Amino acid sequence: MKTIIFYSSTYSGNTLKIAESMGIVLSADLVSIETDTSGIDLSKYNLIGFGSAIHFAEHNIKLQRFVSALSLQGKNVFIFSTRCRPFIGNYHKTLKEKLKRQKANLIGEFSCVGFDRTGPWVLINGYNKNRPNTNDLFKARLFAEELQRKLNPLSSIAKAPVAEYEQGVAIRLKGESRIAGGNVVFLNTTSCIKCGKCMKVCPMSIFQKSDVLLPMNEENCIQCQLCTKHCPTDSIYINESFTNGMRIALREMFSSKLQDCYSSKTD
Repeated sequence: MKTIIFYSSTYSGNTLKIAESMGIVLSADLVSIETDTSGIDLSKYNLIGFGSAIHFAEHNIKLQRFVSALSLQGKNVFIFSTRCRPFIGNYHKTLKEKLKRQKANLIGEFSCVGFDRTGPWVLINGYNKNRPNTNDLFKARLFAEELQRKLNPLSSIAKAPVAEYEQGVAIRLKGESRIAGGNVVFLNTTSCIKCGKCMKVCPMSIFQKSDVLLPMNEENCIQCQLCTKHCPTDSIYINESFTNGMRIALREMFSSKLQDCYSSKTD
């Protein structure tokens, strides 16, 4: 997934800090709208982000005008902001309306407070001191990871019919790709290069390799996402859900199977 993030951060760098945190997760190109953006080809990107500080209950007016001048029909986009007040309010409404008119596909939004030393806040030498802080940046990274999961090409594969079975593992077809997995762990065996990184990092020994690499023990998956983060071809998808979360919790409460599996891997 190729991502670009456009931002305006001209006051104290609050928004840039958030953009950088998201950019690390998404391997995104970060572009300030205060620079020359005329040579950027948006057709190369699968995801586009827009962010700024909130001014007078809206995103930066320059960012709004910048967004209005783009062709965004059918594009996956997200928006983010830094703000002075502790509550979110309706600060994203204006930008969201512009994106809706342009028929963009808004898949998420994020906001956190940031340092402000304007207006009445000069009397106390600034409000929201030391924000965004490490917790804010961590939440921004979590938000970016959620965007990745939403846009993963395998995110809806669990709903596809099973075409066949290989070594007891269900195989679903998506275009030219063969997707192995039952309900939790899905592996695109067509794009997989069998590097074995998922086998090395998985603490629960989910993956096994013979002629092909398969998720053989998905019932032990604890949804840690280490396999997805280390897969060089983005061939793995973990189907996070309430049901799968409850499965893990109940197995931990009433049996030692998960603990035993973990212990056998780490011994």
